[in-house]
Amino acid sequence: MESGRRARIGGPGRRGPAPDDEALRLVAAERRARPTRAERALAAILLGLNGGALDGRFRREWVCGGRWIVDFYFPEVGLGIEVDGGYHRSRMQRSRDLLKAAELEAAGVSLLRLTNEEIFAGRERLVAKLRRAWGEARRNRAPREGR
Repeated sequence: MESGRRARIGGPGRRGPAPDDEALRLVAAERRARPTRAERALAAILLGLNGGALDGRFRREWVCGGRWIVDFYFPEVGLGIEVDGGYHRSRMQRSRDLLKAAELEAAGVSLLRLTNEEIFAGRERLVAKLRRAWGEARRNRAPREGR
């Protein structure tokens, strides 16, 4: 069910007007209410790291860049985390993921993609990857703050 539960906002590669804010908030709220097994597992890990390896609060299913919803978002450093289930392997979804990453980067959001397998494979390796992404996002964010 993980691949089928996602509501779609626009189609792959579609660059039309951004969906309306209320529609995005409703989709995000529905996703928060029904996380995948991998998203629940990652949330538990992130909560355990809060104030330690990763310093800051995160948001679940957060609207970023005006038209995208990311699975997890750390506003302090502008880090978004996406949990990619099996459906992200399709060519169409990979194309959409590339567009999303490019638009989020242009909006100042660093994006880390994690597969379900990475989340369940080994905690130490996952935590190391999270720390690297956090540090990188923090460094990328620092110059923007002075502007």
